[in-house]
Amino acid sequence: MLRFLFLLNFAFLFSEAIRCRSCYSYNGQACVNAPDCESDVCLYEQLNAANGITHVLRTCYTKGKAYQFDDGVTMSNLNQCVTRTTRQGQYYVALCTTQDMCNNDCKTQTQPTLPPVNPTPLLGSVTCYECSTNDGTDCQTNTCEGAYCLYERRLFNNQMYLRKSCLIEPTIQLDDETTVASVGLCEVRNTVNSRYFVKICNDVNLCNNYCNPGQTPPIPQRQPLVRCYDCESSDSDCFTGSCEGNFCIFERQLRVGTTKTYYRKSCSALAYAQYPDGTYTGVPNVCNFRVINDVEYNVKVCNTGNLCNSQCTQDTSAVTCTECSAVNSDDCSGGTCQGRFCTFVRSKNQLDPTKSTVKKSCATTSILSFPDNSAYTNINHCQYKMAGSIQTAIKACNTSFCNTACSDIPLPTPAPQNSVSSKVCNAEILITLLLLVLAV
Repeated sequence: MLRFLFLLNFAFLFSEAIRCRSCYSYNGQACVNAPDCESDVCLYEQLNAANGITHVLRTCYTKGKAYQFDDGVTMSNLNQCVTRTTRQGQYYVALCTTQDMCNNDCKTQTQPTLPPVNPTPLLGSVTCYECSTNDGTDCQTNTCEGAYCLYERRLFNNQMYLRKSCLIEPTIQLDDETTVASVGLCEVRNTVNSRYFVKICNDVNLCNNYCNPGQTPPIPQRQPLVRCYDCESSDSDCFTGSCEGNFCIFERQLRVGTTKTYYRKSCSALAYAQYPDGTYTGVPNVCNFRVINDVEYNVKVCNTGNLCNSQCTQDTSAVTCTECSAVNSDDCSGGTCQGRFCTFVRSKNQLDPTKSTVKKSCATTSILSFPDNSAYTNINHCQYKMAGSIQTAIKACNTSFCNTACSDIPLPTPAPQNSVSSKVCNAEILITLLLLVLAV
C-alpha cells in the first residue's frame, strides 16, 4: 500500500502539465494566436532564415521527444536556449518545463552553442515576389527577402506553371538535371519534357516580376505604406499606438459561450494573415469570419487608407456557411465561415462509390465551373455533371448554412436481359417468317 501511494505521488509530481503559448509569426508580421495549450514541455523555435525571413513558433511539445534540426542533428536540452547554424539559417530553440508560458522567448545568456554545419553567408538582400500558379497566370501576392530572386515559368504536358521566389545561391535545377546559373538574363531552356522561361536576378527589388526574352521589363513599384493602429487589449477595443506597413491588420477573438474578448491591431508587409489551423485570410479589405476550436475570429487585412484597421464590420450581404472537407464520404461537417455565397462540391466515382471527395466553403461569387470547364448555372440548386465514371455535384447558394449536401443521383444502369423472354421473342420471329414463306 505504501509503495502504491509513493508511485501515485511520484506520478503526480512529475506529470503535471504546464500551459504553453501557441502562436506562429512570419517575418515579424502579427500572428493570429491559437488558444493556449497544455503539455509537459513547451517549445520555442526561431529560425532566422538565410533568405532574410524570420519564423517564430511557440507551441506544446512531447516530453522525451528530441528536437531535430533540418540537417538531422537532434538536441534534448531542457530549459536552455540552444543556437545552431545550418544551411537554412540561424536557429534559436528552447524546450522548457519551468513554468506556465515559459516559451514566450528564448534567453541566450546560458546557452550551449552547437557547432555549425556548412554555414551559408547571405550576400546582400533583395525583396522578391513569392507566389505560384498552376494555370500560367501572373501573380504578385507575397514577398520574401533573399540574396537572389527567381522567375520560373514552365510548360509541361500542355499546362503552364509559374513560380516566383527567393534564392540563397544563383542556381536552379531543371527536370533533366541541367542547371541555370546566369544572373540578370531571361533564358529559354528546352528539356525532353518541358519548356522553361527562367530569370535569376538581384539588381533591383522585385526584379522577378517579369521574364520575356527580347523585351524590357517594367520596373515594379513598391506598394505605398499606410499608417495603422498598433495595440492589443483584452475585453475592450484599443486605439493607441501606431506603425507603418504595406497593410494594417485588425484581429478580434471571442471565445464562444463567454464574454472573453481579445483585440490586436498591427502592421504587416503581407496581404494576408494566418489562422491557428494553418489557413489564411481571403482577399484584403474584407472582414473575414471564422470559428476554430470554440474561438470566433474576426480578421481584416487592409490598405484602403491610414488607420483602416480601426474596426472590422461584417458585410450585411454576407452569409454564414459550413466549412469542411472529407474523402470517401458524401457529406462533411466542421467549422464555419462567412462570404457572399456558400458552396458545396462533391466528386464521386460511380464505379466505386467509396471513392469520393466533398468540400463545403464560402465564396465571393457564384461563378463556379465543373472539371470540364463548363459553367455552373443553377444557383441555389444542385447541378450534376458526368465525366467518364466521375459524377460532380455543385451547389452555390446565398442563405446561411444553405450548403447542405446534394442528394446522390446514381447513373442509370440497363435492366438485365431475361433469358426466357428472349427465347420466346426469338421463337415468335421464326414463326412469323415461316408463315410469310408459306403464304408466298
